[in-house]
Amino acid sequence: MKPEQKREIKGLTQTSLISAIITAVFMYWFYYPGWRSIAAGICIGGLMPVSLTLYTRHIYNRFLIKVNLLVALAVNTLAHLVVILVVAVIFIVIFYLRGNVKIILNDPSFFYSRLFLIGIGFGMLLTLGFNFFSILNTLIGRHVLAKLFIGIYRHPQETDRVFMFLDIKSSTTIAEQIGHLKFMSLVNDFFYDITEPVFQTNGEIYKYVGDEAIITWKTQDAVEEANCIRCFQKINAVVSSRSDHYIKNYGLVPQFKAGLHGGISVTGELGYTRREIAYMGDVLNTTARIEEACKTFGEPLLVSGDLVETMKNAGIRFKEVGQVKLRGKENEMALYGLAE
Repeated sequence: MKPEQKREIKGLTQTSLISAIITAVFMYWFYYPGWRSIAAGICIGGLMPVSLTLYTRHIYNRFLIKVNLLVALAVNTLAHLVVILVVAVIFIVIFYLRGNVKIILNDPSFFYSRLFLIGIGFGMLLTLGFNFFSILNTLIGRHVLAKLFIGIYRHPQETDRVFMFLDIKSSTTIAEQIGHLKFMSLVNDFFYDITEPVFQTNGEIYKYVGDEAIITWKTQDAVEEANCIRCFQKINAVVSSRSDHYIKNYGLVPQFKAGLHGGISVTGELGYTRREIAYMGDVLNTTARIEEACKTFGEPLLVSGDLVETMKNAGIRFKEVGQVKLRGKENEMALYGLAE
């Protein structure tokens, strides 16, 4: 099983467990204090996150992820309501009606009874909260919302992280060829394609700067199984697999380059009317210089020697490009590309 699959299963298991406990307590309190309420609550609450995850992966991510956020919220809420109804009815029939579904079919008043409506209302409150939190995460950034709420970085602190500066090659030329409106659509498609590889390798998209994306990992996550390198390889695979889409819509497949480096940076909250968690420090400046060096050496990916050293047992073959003096740095730094 791949590491990203293990992380996904672990996260889903934790979410299902929390949902099962909350739903069981709710049903025990509102329906009647008995084992049926506990069993039904565990089954309904535990299965709900799994059902919603399947909906998100196979429907939302395929057809709705690019639509207007208000439309996405409305469709998601409706879809989640259907899921809640189906799952709730199944286990109510099993645990409360002893499997006799004819009772519901013969008496439709069940669906607008006080207890049933209370249960559906509870489910809707949970899903609305989930949708609202999910959309805020989309706007602000994955993992950022919780950190802002908790105030983890209210005071600046040092953190050990790896950064990747990922940039589309020849962006000015492409914009002139296809026009600025189409170019922005191309950049947006490209950013959409890099999202899943970043999440799969336990990374975060820190920010977008024009046609450049800045991706970051905790150093431990980045070097584990060479996640930061695998992220670049996965992005390359996704973009290549969608070459027909790019050629059909833009007449070309975007090429890109990236620089990777790690070290200590300073992180903290910035701003008041529009808050964000920002990273500062020499490690970011150096990573930007490494990404610029890709053009000089004709390499799609360059990695600092220090970072390569931490991944020497990860099974990735590197080739040394040479000792170079990066702009703004006094000492030379060894840069490496991926070996064929």
